[in-house]
Amino acid sequence: MKDEDLLELVLEKLRWLRLPGMVDALPSILEQAKRDNTTFLATVGKLADAEKASRIKSAIERRIRDARFPEINTVDGFDFDFDSARKKLRNRYLALHDLAFLDNGINPIFIGTPGTGKTFLARALAYKACTETRRVVFTPVAKMLNELHGAEIHGRFERALRRYTHAELLVIDDFASLEMDSAQSKLAFQVISERYDYRRSTAITTNRPFKDWPKVFPDPLNAQVIAERLSERCEHFVLTKGYRVRNDQ
Repeated sequence: MKDEDLLELVLEKLRWLRLPGMVDALPSILEQAKRDNTTFLATVGKLADAEKASRIKSAIERRIRDARFPEINTVDGFDFDFDSARKKLRNRYLALHDLAFLDNGINPIFIGTPGTGKTFLARALAYKACTETRRVVFTPVAKMLNELHGAEIHGRFERALRRYTHAELLVIDDFASLEMDSAQSKLAFQVISERYDYRRSTAITTNRPFKDWPKVFPDPLNAQVIAERLSERCEHFVLTKGYRVRNDQ
């Protein structure tokens, strides 16, 4: 059998075994092995490395897709030198990017008025987690509560709830920004409480400090318990000035 035919036969076997990294890399690795007189074991090692890299790339792409970002933000796009408040939080925020906070159940909390960059920072942190193949969900609070309420009506609640409670990092955008009814408050409490019990990290962005949360929740005690469970283990970032403010000056 000619080398070309044998190569195609091997590639077909690799496709059947679902080893796309090896399929893509095999021809070039064989060529390099001929040039460098590489040992058989070293060649196999390079093939294994190619498959590993392919799987990691696919896993990252899947995590990013499953997170459902409305847009991708990365930390290098954020101007920490814009004002003194941003400069002060830079080191604490960047320290989160080693992702140790996920293993410790730390909750990153971003508070600030619209335009201060809190959602940008939350998305950048979530994107970093995706690149390390961690399970992430990013959601506006209204979307999460509406989805859970609809699932409750149609008998799919447990499955919908697992999406929000089992993620290694859940990012809830605009939490406690709009008033909730009793049903929405109950759902928010259930998500936060279950994640708290299992020490899973929940990041939130909000334009209200904790002291104003009783204005949002119908039951002030509910607001207090949720705030306490989020803040018991947290990194707290307050952003006070945004691009919109500066541009209007």
